[in-house]
Amino acid sequence: MRNVVCWDPAKVRDIVNPFAEHIPDSVFRAVHTEWEIPVGPPAGTSFQALNLNALSSVTPRAFLEDFLSSTRPHALAVVLGTTGSGKSHLIHWMRLNIPKNSHRVVLVVRKSGTSLRAIVEMIIAELPVSERQGFLDTLNRAGDATTTTAGQRQRLLNELAQSIREDVPRDSGSEIEQELIQHLPNIFQDPYMRDAHFMKEGTIVAEIVDHVFAVSQASDRPEGRRDFAVDDLPLGNTDYREASRQARNALLAIDTERSVSLPLCVDIINRNLDKAIARTLSFSGDRIEELMGRLRAHLKTKNLELVLLIEEFARLQGIDRALLQAITHSEDERFCKMRSALAVTTGFFETVADTAYMRTTHIVDMDRSAGRPGGKTATPESVAKFAARYLNAVRIGRSAVDAWHDERPTEPPPSRCERCDFRETCHPAFGEIDGYGLYPFTKTALFKAASLADQGLPDKLNPRILQNNVLVPFFDNSADSLAAGTFPPARLLEQLGGRSSLDLGSADKLKRQFPEAAGRLTTFLELYDGSGRLRNMPEEVRSAFSIPEISDAQVVVSPVDAVYESPPQPVSERLIEDPQITRLKDWARGGDLDQTLAQTLRTSLFSAISEGIDWDRLGLERTRFAGNTRPLRTQSITFERQTTARPAAVLIKLELPGTAVSIERTGYALEGLLRAGSDFRWDFPDGINMLAAFLDCLAIWTADVEMQLRALNNPAPDWSPVAAATELLALGAALGGRFKSDATYSDMVTALFEKWPDPLVESTDLRRLYLSLSTDHETFADFLHAHISATKGGQAGAMIDARPVVTALKRLRAAKWVLTQKPPTDPVGDYAVIATAYGKISKQLEEACRSEHTLRATWLVDMERAFGAASGRAAIVVALSELNDLVVANGVNARSLQSWQEALETFRRVTFDDAIQASKAIVENPEIVASLPLFARPRVAAIEAARMLSTRTEAVLDELDVNIKTRQSEFEAKHGTLADSLEMIDHALGTIAETIIAIEDNCAAENDHAA
Repeated sequence: MRNVVCWDPAKVRDIVNPFAEHIPDSVFRAVHTEWEIPVGPPAGTSFQALNLNALSSVTPRAFLEDFLSSTRPHALAVVLGTTGSGKSHLIHWMRLNIPKNSHRVVLVVRKSGTSLRAIVEMIIAELPVSERQGFLDTLNRAGDATTTTAGQRQRLLNELAQSIREDVPRDSGSEIEQELIQHLPNIFQDPYMRDAHFMKEGTIVAEIVDHVFAVSQASDRPEGRRDFAVDDLPLGNTDYREASRQARNALLAIDTERSVSLPLCVDIINRNLDKAIARTLSFSGDRIEELMGRLRAHLKTKNLELVLLIEEFARLQGIDRALLQAITHSEDERFCKMRSALAVTTGFFETVADTAYMRTTHIVDMDRSAGRPGGKTATPESVAKFAARYLNAVRIGRSAVDAWHDERPTEPPPSRCERCDFRETCHPAFGEIDGYGLYPFTKTALFKAASLADQGLPDKLNPRILQNNVLVPFFDNSADSLAAGTFPPARLLEQLGGRSSLDLGSADKLKRQFPEAAGRLTTFLELYDGSGRLRNMPEEVRSAFSIPEISDAQVVVSPVDAVYESPPQPVSERLIEDPQITRLKDWARGGDLDQTLAQTLRTSLFSAISEGIDWDRLGLERTRFAGNTRPLRTQSITFERQTTARPAAVLIKLELPGTAVSIERTGYALEGLLRAGSDFRWDFPDGINMLAAFLDCLAIWTADVEMQLRALNNPAPDWSPVAAATELLALGAALGGRFKSDATYSDMVTALFEKWPDPLVESTDLRRLYLSLSTDHETFADFLHAHISATKGGQAGAMIDARPVVTALKRLRAAKWVLTQKPPTDPVGDYAVIATAYGKISKQLEEACRSEHTLRATWLVDMERAFGAASGRAAIVVALSELNDLVVANGVNARSLQSWQEALETFRRVTFDDAIQASKAIVENPEIVASLPLFARPRVAAIEAARMLSTRTEAVLDELDVNIKTRQSEFEAKHGTLADSLEMIDHALGTIAETIIAIEDNCAAENDHAA
């Protein structure tokens, strides 16, 4: 027996249909299982005095017999329960089992397939023909306006508005209530409000109108009364803007003290809703009572009694209270006996109990009925008994069920298993109830699946939940996986609302032994074993589903006879009281991870991962990369399904469990980490295995972080932070004159980290750029050093790996000192400093270099005009020194002579020739930025000294010329004899000029010869 599907999945819904009134009688009888039901009379004078637990358990037949007893002048059975508890099922069963006789008329109000109008018409139809017309005229009084859906909705809104206008405050002193009653009708009669909110499909008005006029379907049958809620009210800004003045006043009234006005507004609408519905139907409560009185009086003349069965009392919303009043009226001798049974939710019955409670004869509690033998809790046996008939009916199919019902309705349905070749293997392995096999369930699997789907178990069993959430998923949704040998699918456990109860060590072991099938095996163990341990089910069960054997697991001999128990707690769990372990396991099984536990784990993991990283191998300084504000920080570690948001501004991100480690192994490892505590002691039960799991996981997580750390430094196609820092440092070193013309790459690398001098450039723009680089010099250098250090124990040392730096320098020189990288737009931390500085400098560099280029070109022209195009420092010094000697020898005096002599002396000590050559190279190079290393070569001192000498030489010559001419005139007037001497001085000055010209010519000739 392997992968057998012994039913037609496409026809499962023909049998498993929780909507009792839609089940044909044949199917109903085929799946019905009788249980004792808690029944009792009212206690005390109010429903609140009744203790439902004190009701007596009786068989349905005993209840029906008492309900129909001729000794009772009337009977009113209220069948209470939550949605899906079987209220309608009991009413359906009563209809099928009430004896047919000539003294009884049975009316059934179905839960769906009818409308409020149709129900009234059904009651009218029971009257004599001569008495029907008046009631039909009343019912049809609504006119043609209600023949369309739109007209019906307009009618309801009009009637609701009018009903509210007729209302009176419950609290005579409440001004808010009075104001709401006055203004609320305007909301329902406003044209904009109607079109925007109330006339559309899916609104509360549409639902109520369908309830009154349309034939309901199983999908929209009522589970309770349809009432207005706050969300049904138009309260938006657009509503106020588009509404009429009267509707705006209503909105303003609602906005007054919203905490008070909103609940009060909803209460006012809902307390007038029944009146509005009845008026829309054009059949008031009084008319309902009159109709029921006429019917009962008519039946009394025929010596008949009336039995009214209502499968859902909410189906009568609008006339429900009036009808309840009519059916509890039993004193009038003109009326026939009446027996009513109505299914109603406990909550709604409390609201009408003041009308009906004391006239109720039977109160039935369906929440404590199905699957509760003897009124006790549900058991695997009782749940299996409930499901067995469904399983059999699904197997034999609808046609066979109908045939049985037609031919042998008094006999039990035939068992499909009687004709099955696998019966001898299947029944011992999976179990049976009354000859109906439980395959693909066992008693344990059924009970466990039902317990997961229905949180009320074992105290109470909800039949609808069992049908919809257990039987259908197994029969319909999982049939394909059963045929394919992949049953039960892993998702089935989640669909049932369950999680694995395996301890994390077992879950981890299962995941490692069966990586692909672990989810399916976990689901199988949870449903078919439920012990919370790794156990091998009997071979017959495993082979039926192609379940492999688990190595080193306990063998279970007979799951059929096993008594279901809650999963035992592993020893290691019983020793620990820390609730963190429980929350961690819940996360590992699919739950959320709360903030407190997440922070505890990430703090411990951060420490372990930081210690586990081989910082020396990475060549990274630990303190620069691990810490509160560093790329790797505690916030870098996140968890799947953590309740807090994940931080965005972190460079290193590690989410657990990730893709490389299963969540089972992660949970197992983290459980050990929590147990080990701050002192990292693993000497607890199963500690050695948890430690092994933690070390395995830690190695994977650490490798992931190391890979991300390397990626921070590995260049992208257009960005490398290490190269960027190198380029910024290189620009600063070059502008600081640290790169000699013959410098090797080793010299250049050293220069990056050396102290830089004061600015050696002239232009304001380039000086500002250089000062910006100088300010961040230490930051850039530290960043680069942290990324290229040959560390020891994660601490940076003197040794560095210069390869990435040299590569960056080569690329920068090849790019002719232009910054070509594209920094990212969203960096963080130290990387943001580098990226921001790089972007800023790259934008300013060319313009700053252009400013420096302009100044150098101007200076070069000035020097050529002052000293000649080919004059070198030596020639200028010789010529000006001779001039100084002649002036001193001839006693010519000038005020600027001393400052000129000082300028000449300063000029002797500067590298003027180098400045001239560098400036010529700068000016002649069309690529302005490419000349950047030359900007610092001509020292500022040389440029300033040459400029000062030029200026002071011109000044002293001008002053000497004036002084000589003045003295010449004086001597000609007073001392003609001195003419000869003055002529000699003038001749000497001419000789000096000729000497300077000769020097220039010689320099030019020497330069031509050298070329």
